[in-house]
Amino acid sequence: MATTIGSLGEPSSSRRNPPNEEWTIRISQLQETLAIGPADIATRSELATLLEQLDQPDEALLHWNAILSCDPNNLQAREGVARCRSRMLPPRQSNQ
Repeated sequence: MATTIGSLGEPSSSRRNPPNEEWTIRISQLQETLAIGPADIATRSELATLLEQLDQPDEALLHWNAILSCDPNNLQAREGVARCRSRMLPPRQSNQ
């Protein structure tokens, strides 16, 4: 199963569904592939995107950062890091 990403590498909001068996299988496949080739940027990108779709920004952030350690100019990973960090921030409170 290929993950769907928006025009700027952002996970498609229509894909943010509860995990199902297909997603669990795909995550396992991606993790097995990374165990063999940890520098596989395409596999790591797909896993990070899938983790974002499953509302696991902390896990996704680890993978985006791993990509940036190999390829510091990777735009998709930079955008992924920004998305994950913004989702992990506590909500702002107004000063009213």
